[in-house]
Amino acid sequence: MGIFRVAKNSNYVVMNRTALNDNRLSWKAKGIMAYMLSMPDDWVFYMDELMTHSTDGKASFRAGFNELKECGYIE
Repeated sequence: MGIFRVAKNSNYVVMNRTALNDNRLSWKAKGIMAYMLSMPDDWVFYMDELMTHSTDGKASFRAGFNELKECGYIE
């Protein structure tokens, strides 16, 4: 499978890769972290609202969210 590079003029996010490189986290937790970091700095997160942005159920989302809490990425 090849990688296709595109011009990054709009609708892109620049983020620190620490969480993405953390082997303690599942891909689910890494995705939640990336989604949260893609929001503006003043964004207020609500658990129920975050769950509506994916096809994962509540239990699945909570598992990924709890991983982030246990590893110190969110409070």
